Amino acid sequence: MNQLREKLYAAAARLRRTSEEITGVPGMQAQAGAMLERADRLEANRFTVALFGAFSAGKSSFANALMGDMVLPVSPNPTTAAINKIMPPTEQYPHGTVRVVLKSGEAIEQDVLRSLAVFGLTATGLADALAELGKIDVAQIPPTAKPHYTFLKAVTKGLADMQAHLGGELLVDMQAFKGFVAKEEKACFAEYIELFYSCPLTDQGIVLVDTPGADSINARHTGVAFEYMKNADAVLFVTYYNHAFSQADHEFLLQMGRVKDTFEMDKMFFIVNAADLAASEEELQGVISHVEKNLLSCGIRLPRIYPVSSQTALLARMHEKGKLAASAEKVYRQRTQTPEGAELMPASEAFKLSGMAAFEAEFLRFTIEELTQIAVGAAMGEIRRAYDTLAQFMSMAKSGEDERLARKAAALEAKTSALAAVESLTTASFERDLAKEREELLYYVKQRLFFRFNELYNFAFNPSVLKEDGRNMKQALQGCLTDLLRAISYDLAQELRATTLRLEKFVNKQGQALVAGWQRDVQAYADGLTLAPYQSRQVETLSFAEELPGGAASFQPALALFKNTKDFFEQDGKLKVREELEKRMQEPVAAYVATGNEQLAEQFSALFGELVATERSRVIEQVNEYFTGLFAALDMNVDLDELQGKLDRVAAELA
Repeated sequence: MNQLREKLYAAAARLRRTSEEITGVPGMQAQAGAMLERADRLEANRFTVALFGAFSAGKSSFANALMGDMVLPVSPNPTTAAINKIMPPTEQYPHGTVRVVLKSGEAIEQDVLRSLAVFGLTATGLADALAELGKIDVAQIPPTAKPHYTFLKAVTKGLADMQAHLGGELLVDMQAFKGFVAKEEKACFAEYIELFYSCPLTDQGIVLVDTPGADSINARHTGVAFEYMKNADAVLFVTYYNHAFSQADHEFLLQMGRVKDTFEMDKMFFIVNAADLAASEEELQGVISHVEKNLLSCGIRLPRIYPVSSQTALLARMHEKGKLAASAEKVYRQRTQTPEGAELMPASEAFKLSGMAAFEAEFLRFTIEELTQIAVGAAMGEIRRAYDTLAQFMSMAKSGEDERLARKAAALEAKTSALAAVESLTTASFERDLAKEREELLYYVKQRLFFRFNELYNFAFNPSVLKEDGRNMKQALQGCLTDLLRAISYDLAQELRATTLRLEKFVNKQGQALVAGWQRDVQAYADGLTLAPYQSRQVETLSFAEELPGGAASFQPALALFKNTKDFFEQDGKLKVREELEKRMQEPVAAYVATGNEQLAEQFSALFGELVATERSRVIEQVNEYFTGLFAALDMNVDLDELQGKLDRVAAELA
């Protein structure tokens, strides 16, 4: 068994042995049960690693290098791709099994209607929508709309074969899996795909999630990407050597920058792929510096950056297994600068040369030392709490009869006082602080949006779209406006998602403060009682509107200021349109944020109310249990020798 799982299993075993020791001790049954639950979680624990990166970053190649074999094929068009999860095999799903979960018919219809709307077309259903495709003038399609057209064509091509399976799932083999990844007419129907595959990564209990590119057109992927960014144990972002960050990359990294400080630890790793293309070490350092500056502009400071050659790393893994084909061996010789006829470079040296060895060493240190230690540390904290309680019970049981009678009378009074203190703790100030935090966070959402407005405007109204080459300029302008409105609503929705995470962190701090307050209150009457640590809540990320309220009609007067491309790009036409658009954008943006505020107020008010009620109930239960055990010890309803043995054995678990 590998080092990571050894540590988790060892901690689980300690919890189980301690639970067995204390389960028969009066007042410790709930704690014993909680230990067994934690042990189950440790043994079933899986660390999730989310892999992000735009198209052509070499994400699939990097994933294959991590797994040590050609597992993931390269998708020709990632905008239609599904989420691929590489999972540890199970009894139900042995090695090589592939589970394809397909979108529902309703989801496909929504995706199709959304893409059709990009071309200003509407329809009442899926069949009608696909029939509208013929109305699209392919020559007039702007670059930002091309992925939507590709998606619509893929649905048209694959619908007949896939329609009967929509809303269900398929179990297929590895060969069929590659078809679902690489063929657009299949990929566009998959919600996600689980490949159960045994390799060094999954053997450690790690799940690798290969997400669609940051440029995916699937609207749901934005929310899914956020959930993986938020909940994954580690996040890997792959960029390609010397490729500029695309707008989609930039938007994704901005979101990472927004939420980075809400994580308990820095779990982000940035991979510069194809680093072997660098002509010199100086050139490579220049590229890394460029990536660093881009990340800093997105609010990501002091990033961990690793230059790697995924292809060299994968070839080294294949060489290690004796699976290098003749064509692959030729590339391996080129990468390792090994002359024809000379002995091949050892796989371990080539792997080190690729840069993957340095990345893997740091990544494994993170998973084994940092992530595992958190889980193990929490387990040991539970055992320590059990030991302290047993030690106090032992001390009480050893007291003289007069002392025990006096302590029992005091304990009866202390229990009443402790419970009264728990019930009387007020939370009004916590509620006011939560409301204040929400209002402040949302105030800055609007500020940041308009700080970015010029950047979003320039991206939407650009010379590649607005050029007089025979295209319909009115239609092109409408397309630019649509892109701008979509970018603004996307930015606002991303801001609100990030706000959700910041509020989640704030509420959890309040939860910790509440439990700490109760701890101080009850210890005034029960100095031996240590409450169980507060368990952080995870908040469901709400769905936020995909469009600004009011639609595009109110912005038409701004477009009327457009005269021609010369006036727009060479004189002050662009500035005039921008200023008018920005002025007209104030009200719908404010309305969007106000609606988000209402959603978040309702969600977090309910969450805080549930948190207070649940935590108060847990504390009351622990107080009652503690005094049950205390009274048993004072009444001599325990076997001293047996209790001492338990105490010694629990102490051994802490050694």
